Amino acid sequence: MKKFSALLWLALVLIPLSATAAEPLRVVAGTSLISDIVADLTEGKSETLTLIQGSSCPGHENASTGDYVFAAKAKLLLVHPFQRHLQQVDAMLQAVGNPLLAIVEVSPRGSWLIPDIQKQAVREIAAALEGAAPELAPVIRRRMLQRLQKIDAIAAECRSALAATQGLPVIAAYMQAEFVKWAGFDVIRAFGRAEDVNARGLAEILSAVKDSPVAGVVDNYQSGPDAGLPLALELGVTHVVLSNFPGSSNDAPDYFSLLRRNVAQLQTIKAKP
Repeated sequence: MKKFSALLWLALVLIPLSATAAEPLRVVAGTSLISDIVADLTEGKSETLTLIQGSSCPGHENASTGDYVFAAKAKLLLVHPFQRHLQQVDAMLQAVGNPLLAIVEVSPRGSWLIPDIQKQAVREIAAALEGAAPELAPVIRRRMLQRLQKIDAIAAECRSALAATQGLPVIAAYMQAEFVKWAGFDVIRAFGRAEDVNARGLAEILSAVKDSPVAGVVDNYQSGPDAGLPLALELGVTHVVLSNFPGSSNDAPDYFSLLRRNVAQLQTIKAKP
């Protein structure tokens, strides 16, 4: 009887300990760019809340009650520098009052679509994840190396796919201009978000490019997919819409599918005859 009681006591002690150990790492991610990397590096051993979904414009989405509940139990908050002091992020942090929540700004600036910038983000996020969950370090390091290799491979794939469009002059949304330049296009003019584009601004751009053989107009989905459409129609050139964030469409749930989708769009731009 004493032996049975001892075993029962031991079981009652170990059950909550094992349950705690089995709990996944909870991460709050500023955008789908971050959550995509987190999911990949932790190999399903994390739960992630994404504050700004891929179809939304960063800075124009508020946290929900469910977000607050998740953040109250989370261990890590990963945000872009521009998000750190957004009103919705500050409000969430003040409301949840989670003293165990580590806040990390993932520093790479510029387009995370660009492979070298994506690789920098992967390394920083891997380090933050290891700090929050040392027990996952072997998995995180293995997955990081695999992802870095995949990024190099897809970069070469994209360069090859875009060989025929190198140097073509285009007009691009500001939020896509850096990536479009990386893709080999000559961005001769840029324009802002849909709400910032007016008739006068469009007329100024048309006047500036009247003697240039513009091959296409590149819009940014999150800034308003039709902001540059009037320019394309007036110039009689191809209009394409790229996205900066995974999850903005069903066929681009992660970085790699998003990059391929964007490249496929850019391949439709042809030089003027």
